[in-house]
Amino acid sequence: MEQEAKKMVYFKRNVPYTIGVRFHSQDTQGFVLNNVQSWVAVPVEGLKDFKMANKQVIIEGLIVETDEPNVDWVTVNALEIPEIDELLKSYLKLKAAVEKVDSPAILGKILERAKEQNKSEKVIALVQDRIDVLDIDEGVIIPRGEMQGVS
Repeated sequence: MEQEAKKMVYFKRNVPYTIGVRFHSQDTQGFVLNNVQSWVAVPVEGLKDFKMANKQVIIEGLIVETDEPNVDWVTVNALEIPEIDELLKSYLKLKAAVEKVDSPAILGKILERAKEQNKSEKVIALVQDRIDVLDIDEGVIIPRGEMQGVS
């Protein structure tokens, strides 16, 4: 038996500071809207309770109803092994990609693959320079061989 998707109403923070909301008037825990999570989804069945519990912040315009937020992010940091191997075949493609990557874990993964494939010092230096530019503490990126049993 298929479960029907719940209809939701979305509210977002309308001010540059943290706002606390409650889902109903007896909600002692609530939910915080801030820079990390600036919206909240409220089931249509609980909309009346939500509005009553947050009457003041709605009236003052601190939170406003909004369309469903988009959570499909596109990121240059989402490189997998086949994509990394393809980049390692062309220095120019690798250089363009590495300049955009800002994830220490992915840069470490690229560096490790380059070393495994015995790529030139130029390629390894390119990735290592990007890691250095990001000012990553040494020891954060642990090569697979040094992980002692973790695969």
